[in-house]
Amino acid sequence: MLTQIEDAIVALLTTKLAASSARISVQKGFEGLPQPAVYVSTEAGRFEKISQSTFREHLTLFVDVLFSQRSDERERRKGIYLILEGILQTLLLQDLGLQVKPIEPQNWRNTTTEEFRKQGLLAFSLELTTSYTISKQDDETVTDLLAVGLNYYLEPGDRLEASDTVTLAG
Repeated sequence: MLTQIEDAIVALLTTKLAASSARISVQKGFEGLPQPAVYVSTEAGRFEKISQSTFREHLTLFVDVLFSQRSDERERRKGIYLILEGILQTLLLQDLGLQVKPIEPQNWRNTTTEEFRKQGLLAFSLELTTSYTISKQDDETVTDLLAVGLNYYLEPGDRLEASDTVTLAG
C-alpha cells in the first residue's frame, strides 16, 4: 500500500504540473545532485489497534520541493510559496482513489541548507498524513509478501546487471 500511495501522489502531482517541466519523483529529501524538483516519500508509520485482527496504520508523508530562482530571495520565496500552496490544494483531503483516509496537512518548514542558498535554491518540506486499515492475513498471503525481488547493480549507472528472487522464511 505504501508504494501505491506514493505512486498515486506522484501521478496526481504530475497531472497537475503537466504544463511545467517540473521533475516529480519518489525520493526522501534532496539526496544526490540538487536540481529543482518535487519529491514524495513516506517516512514514518504508527499503528492503532481497532479489533483483535485489525489495525489502522497512520502514515507520515513528505512532499519536498527544491526551487530555483536566480534573481533574489524575495522572488524565490514568492515562487516556492505558490508551489507549496498548489501542492497543498492538490493533495488536500484526497483519498487518491485508494482505501485510505483523506490526506491531511500537518506542517511545513523551510529546509534550505546554506549550500543550497548560495546556489540560489530554496528547499521546503510539506508534511502530510493519511491512514488505512490492515488486517491479519493468512499464511499463504504472508509468504507471498515475503518474496522479495532483488536487482543487483554491479556497475555504476542504471543498467541492470543481474536479477534474483529471494523468498524469506516466515
